[in-house]
Amino acid sequence: MLDRIIKNRCLLLSAILFLALLLRLFRLDLNIPNLYSDEALHYFIPNDIYGCAANSLQCLYQKVYFGTYSATWIFGLSPLGVRFFSALHGSFIPVSIFFFSLAISKKKSVALISALIISVAPWSYLVSRFGHTQFPILINLVLLHLYFLFKKKSFGSLSLSMIFLTIAVLYYQSMVVLFPFALITVCLIYFPPTKHKNNKWIGLIAVFFLLLVESFAIHRFSVLSNQGRALDLAVWRDVNTTWEVDKYRTLSQNTEVSFFSFGLPPEQLANKLVYNKVIANLSIFTRNYLSFFSPYWLFLHGDDILRHSTGQVGAFYPFLLPFMVYGAFKFFQIKDKKIKTTFLIWILASPIPAAITKDGSGYLLRAVTMLPFLTYFCALGLVESFSLVKKRWRVPYGITIILVGLYSAYYFFYGYFHVYPALSARSYEFGFKELSDFQVSHQNASLLVIWDGYYHNNDLRFWQNTPYGQYLSFKTKQLAIGQSTFWQTFPNLYFSNTKNTKDLGQFIKENKPQYLVLPDRFFINYPEEYLDLTKEK
Repeated sequence: MLDRIIKNRCLLLSAILFLALLLRLFRLDLNIPNLYSDEALHYFIPNDIYGCAANSLQCLYQKVYFGTYSATWIFGLSPLGVRFFSALHGSFIPVSIFFFSLAISKKKSVALISALIISVAPWSYLVSRFGHTQFPILINLVLLHLYFLFKKKSFGSLSLSMIFLTIAVLYYQSMVVLFPFALITVCLIYFPPTKHKNNKWIGLIAVFFLLLVESFAIHRFSVLSNQGRALDLAVWRDVNTTWEVDKYRTLSQNTEVSFFSFGLPPEQLANKLVYNKVIANLSIFTRNYLSFFSPYWLFLHGDDILRHSTGQVGAFYPFLLPFMVYGAFKFFQIKDKKIKTTFLIWILASPIPAAITKDGSGYLLRAVTMLPFLTYFCALGLVESFSLVKKRWRVPYGITIILVGLYSAYYFFYGYFHVYPALSARSYEFGFKELSDFQVSHQNASLLVIWDGYYHNNDLRFWQNTPYGQYLSFKTKQLAIGQSTFWQTFPNLYFSNTKNTKDLGQFIKENKPQYLVLPDRFFINYPEEYLDLTKEK
């Protein structure tokens, strides 16, 4: 029925593209004017573009990469400049999934519904509304990789597919983990083991290509460096991973011996088998991994980090749940085993990068490559559901779905524009723009900011449009007083997460900052320390 209605796919796809672009640009610089500290790193991008050696390969890379990543070189250091290209690239995700869907099924209706759903899906919209442009770009590249992979078995299609996949690896660390799985799917589709005599040569080429790309990506993201985020976030390096099993182990030590403790005191053998670091790491990994298949994350709440979710709706609208389930059921009935295997590999592998990080439970960005496949299931299930309805009821059924879908979208966007700014303020680290404005309005008075680390120096540099030469000329100074460390990141700016008020009082006495900036939680969590501080002052 839908195929009969949909006659001009180009016109409808253009309308969906326009809708996606309009929604993503609407109040882009006004709805959430504060910037997350990672977004403030766009302060460096114009300098990376224009400050490199004109004829170097690195310069070309910076101009291509950063030139399509940030629009601060067009709109200046502003929320619009930071987020514009993210919104622009995000608006093309519906086009990418349209062609991806057509490569799987010739039903134009499924492709168009996929594009429509993804244009207004909460997860797709939110990753297009803040200044991490690599995520919309990553989604587009993965979809284009799979489109050419599925479209036609030819050397040209394979080459384009691998080009898009290789570029995708350069945009985000998660692809370092996912690339080997993606390469396996390529080999299964183009070089099935049962049909090729030169399997050894194909295998060697694949392994060489894998090592080449992985080596470059590992270097690109400093994966093996202690200063890189990959090792810093790894589950097995988190000292808190064993907290829960340590608690259970302590409780078991007071119990009597039994058959299950092998007739020995629990701590002598059984505890070492049941409550150990390996089990603790596997438990956290499993918990993180399964969180991405939870209805709570997918349909009801979404990511706990409010930069990636409104907290009022999940990654998808709740009414899409039955269509996603039915769509998956219908999809895995198709005859093409290679496409089914590809879907399965990508869906099952995508949450792994998030699952191996200590804060990975429900972390949208590290598992975002899974969601286009689930979007396709929603579209397929919705289209196929019409065949379950008698012909005379299909029009009322379609109208009902449209009305429910419109209300669901309205519910999300109303919450996003009227509730979300206040709800997500802390997640966007609200207050640093105001702090920057305060410093400027007080003749650039010196500030001591009590904070964990000095990362937010970038925020003040961004909002104050600090000349890049001034930033480079001042080298961060580390000052140790007692048990505490203080960082001077600019002539008038200090950061510290002091260990006690004695160290803080000593620093104030020696360096005489004009203002002391304390986070609101300081007054709640440390009321006695606050009293001590005011007494010293």
